[in-house]
Amino acid sequence: MNHITKFEIEQSLSRLKTLIESKVLWDTTGNNLFRQSVLIEVLIHLKDLLIKSEKHLNIRIDFIEDINPDNNLKIFDVTSLISNFRDACCHNDSFRRKHKSMVSSFNEASGKSILFSIDNIDIGCKYDDDIVFIMGINVLYLKRHIERAYFELESIFRPSL
Repeated sequence: MNHITKFEIEQSLSRLKTLIESKVLWDTTGNNLFRQSVLIEVLIHLKDLLIKSEKHLNIRIDFIEDINPDNNLKIFDVTSLISNFRDACCHNDSFRRKHKSMVSSFNEASGKSILFSIDNIDIGCKYDDDIVFIMGINVLYLKRHIERAYFELESIFRPSL
């Protein structure tokens, strides 16, 4: 890994730490104008770091807890889930926001709840202590996916920086 890549990683880790510790993503009041922007920036940094982890360290963050595999979108672990969410967030016309004739983007649920059901699948949050973001019928948990991926990336990159 060259010094430029190390610098990029350090900058992304630092920015992610700031964004996650700000707790903006935990604010479910609907009053934070920048919440969606923070989510997009977090996903951009995470996707970049997940790619660099695999490319430079041969380590793929591949936990599968609370991930519904999706063959059409090639979602099979947290790296592919975050990658799909990042792409769906950044491209308004993304097919990743769609399921059959339904379009779902930037929906969310906090605490144990069902936001909607489609094709006998309940879409919502399974945990009282988490928030879920929804694109199409795929869900991304704040604590169980975003924060966990960040902490795992931090722990594998820190020794090499």
